[in-house]
Formats: sequence, structure tokens, C-alpha cells
Amino acid sequence: MTIYNIVLYKFKSEATPEQREYVKELIKELPSRISALQSVITGEKVLNLLDHGYDMGAIFLFESKEKLDEFRPHQAHTDYRALSSSYLEDKLVFDMETA
Repeated sequence: MTIYNIVLYKFKSEATPEQREYVKELIKELPSRISALQSVITGEKVLNLLDHGYDMGAIFLFESKEKLDEFRPHQAHTDYRALSSSYLEDKLVFDMETA
């Protein structure tokens, strides 16, 4: 079983390109800091009329729900959330399991 933790990010209108890149770099660093996280990919949106204003997405990959449960309270994860929150207007999280 594989768990995909999909996160969509909506930046505040005043967030600069440098601040947006900073959030992306924080995300990219997480696999090297949290062993429960297998990998992560990030990307900017491609124009879609149904994007609801979200600007960027990330897909976090875990080998099991237990690994996802290890990830959530990890200090590196809580640090990333705290450091990125001042630039974000909204965030949408969706977890999906595949066989």
C-alpha cells in the first residue's frame, strides 16, 4: 500500500516570488530530515478553471499509513508548517491510499 499526501497551497497576494520559492525549498528539504517520508514533488499550477485559486502543489509519498502518522508530529514537519504559514492564505490536504 502507498499513501499519497497531496497538499495544495494558496499564497497570500503579498507573498513575493522569493517567499514562494522559500516555501518550495522547505518542502524539498523534508525527505532528508524525516525518514518516514519516501519522497516529495512540488510544482506550480498549470492554468485550470477549476484550480480554486491554489498556486502550488506538493505530493508527499509514504509506504504506509503508519509512516504518514510518524511524519505528522515530526519536529521538521511542524517547523516547516510554522515557517511557511505566514506566506499562505490557505492550504488543502488530501490523503489517498493506493494498492
